[in-house]
Amino acid sequence: MEIVAEIFRDLLIFVGAMFVLLIALIVVVSRLNDENPLKRVLSALSYRAAATLAAGAVALPIEFVPGIDALYDIAAPIGLVWFWYTFFRDLHRGALLSGNRPPQSKPMKVQTR
Repeated sequence: MEIVAEIFRDLLIFVGAMFVLLIALIVVVSRLNDENPLKRVLSALSYRAAATLAAGAVALPIEFVPGIDALYDIAAPIGLVWFWYTFFRDLHRGALLSGNRPPQSKPMKVQTR
Protein backbone atom coordinates (compact mmCIF):
# COMPACT_ATOMS: atom_id res chain seq x y z
CA MET A 1 0.00 0.00 0.00
CA GLU A 2 2.87 2.35 0.74
CA ILE A 3 4.33 1.82 -2.73
CA VAL A 4 1.04 2.83 -4.36
CA ALA A 5 0.96 6.01 -2.27
CA GLU A 6 4.52 6.86 -3.33
CA ILE A 7 3.70 6.32 -7.01
CA PHE A 8 0.58 8.47 -6.67
CA ARG A 9 2.58 11.21 -4.93
CA ASP A 10 5.25 11.14 -7.65
CA LEU A 11 2.61 11.36 -10.37
CA LEU A 12 1.01 14.36 -8.68
CA ILE A 13 4.39 16.08 -8.42
CA PHE A 14 5.02 15.38 -12.11
CA VAL A 15 1.61 16.74 -13.15
CA GLY A 16 2.17 19.86 -11.03
CA ALA A 17 5.60 20.45 -12.57
CA MET A 18 4.20 20.03 -16.10
CA PHE A 19 1.42 22.50 -15.28
CA VAL A 20 3.96 25.08 -14.10
CA LEU A 21 5.99 24.57 -17.28
CA LEU A 22 2.86 24.99 -19.40
CA ILE A 23 2.01 28.28 -17.69
CA ALA A 24 5.59 29.47 -18.18
CA LEU A 25 5.42 28.55 -21.88
CA ILE A 26 2.16 30.43 -22.31
CA VAL A 27 3.60 33.53 -20.63
CA VAL A 28 6.77 33.44 -22.75
CA VAL A 29 4.88 32.89 -26.01
CA SER A 30 2.33 35.61 -25.22
CA ARG A 31 5.15 38.14 -24.96
CA LEU A 32 6.42 37.34 -28.47
CA ASN A 33 5.82 39.49 -31.52
CA ASP A 34 2.42 39.12 -33.23
CA GLU A 35 4.05 37.85 -36.44
CA ASN A 36 5.82 35.00 -34.63
CA PRO A 37 4.56 31.62 -35.94
CA LEU A 38 4.61 30.03 -32.49
CA LYS A 39 2.38 32.76 -31.12
CA ARG A 40 -0.03 32.39 -34.05
CA VAL A 41 -0.32 28.64 -33.57
CA LEU A 42 -0.79 28.98 -29.82
CA SER A 43 -3.44 31.67 -30.31
CA ALA A 44 -5.34 29.57 -32.83
CA LEU A 45 -5.06 26.53 -30.59
CA SER A 46 -6.30 28.42 -27.54
CA TYR A 47 -9.32 29.73 -29.51
CA ARG A 48 -10.21 26.15 -30.46
CA ALA A 49 -9.77 24.88 -26.91
CA ALA A 50 -11.92 27.72 -25.53
CA ALA A 51 -14.65 27.04 -28.11
CA THR A 52 -14.65 23.36 -27.18
CA LEU A 53 -14.89 24.21 -23.49
CA ALA A 54 -17.69 26.71 -24.15
CA ALA A 55 -19.63 24.14 -26.18
CA GLY A 56 -19.40 21.73 -23.27
CA ALA A 57 -20.45 24.38 -20.76
CA VAL A 58 -23.46 25.41 -22.83
CA ALA A 59 -24.54 21.79 -23.27
CA LEU A 60 -25.44 21.35 -19.60
CA PRO A 61 -28.24 23.95 -19.33
CA ILE A 62 -29.53 23.17 -22.83
CA GLU A 63 -30.09 19.47 -22.01
CA PHE A 64 -33.30 20.30 -20.16
CA VAL A 65 -34.97 22.13 -23.08
CA PRO A 66 -36.69 19.43 -25.16
CA GLY A 67 -36.44 20.76 -28.72
CA ILE A 68 -33.21 22.69 -28.53
CA ASP A 69 -31.19 19.86 -26.99
CA ALA A 70 -31.61 17.62 -30.04
CA LEU A 71 -30.64 20.44 -32.36
CA TYR A 72 -27.64 21.31 -30.18
CA ASP A 73 -26.55 17.67 -30.03
CA ILE A 74 -26.30 17.69 -33.83
CA ALA A 75 -25.05 21.23 -34.49
CA ALA A 76 -22.38 21.54 -31.80
CA PRO A 77 -20.27 18.55 -32.87
CA ILE A 78 -20.50 19.55 -36.52
CA GLY A 79 -19.40 23.09 -35.68
CA LEU A 80 -16.55 21.90 -33.49
CA VAL A 81 -15.34 19.40 -36.07
CA TRP A 82 -15.32 22.15 -38.69
CA PHE A 83 -13.55 24.59 -36.36
CA TRP A 84 -10.84 22.06 -35.49
CA TYR A 85 -10.57 20.98 -39.14
CA THR A 86 -9.80 24.55 -40.19
CA PHE A 87 -7.03 24.68 -37.58
CA PHE A 88 -5.31 21.56 -38.90
CA ARG A 89 -5.97 22.57 -42.52
CA ASP A 90 -4.35 25.97 -42.01
CA LEU A 91 -1.51 24.41 -40.06
CA HIS A 92 -0.89 21.90 -42.85
CA ARG A 93 -1.02 24.60 -45.53
CA GLY A 94 1.35 26.74 -43.53
CA ALA A 95 -1.08 29.64 -43.34
CA LEU A 96 -0.58 29.90 -39.59
CA LEU A 97 3.18 29.76 -39.95
CA SER A 98 3.88 31.85 -43.04
CA GLY A 99 2.19 35.08 -42.14
CA ASN A 100 -0.59 35.00 -44.73
CA ARG A 101 -3.18 37.02 -42.95
CA PRO A 102 -6.23 38.65 -44.43
CA PRO A 103 -5.67 42.34 -45.09
CA GLN A 104 -6.75 44.53 -42.24
CA SER A 105 -8.57 47.75 -42.86
CA LYS A 106 -6.52 50.86 -42.25
CA PRO A 107 -7.94 53.57 -40.03
CA MET A 108 -9.46 56.48 -41.88
CA LYS A 109 -7.60 59.75 -41.67
CA VAL A 110 -9.71 62.67 -40.58
CA GLN A 111 -8.87 65.89 -42.32
CA THR A 112 -9.16 69.02 -40.24
CA ARG A 113 -9.25 72.50 -41.67
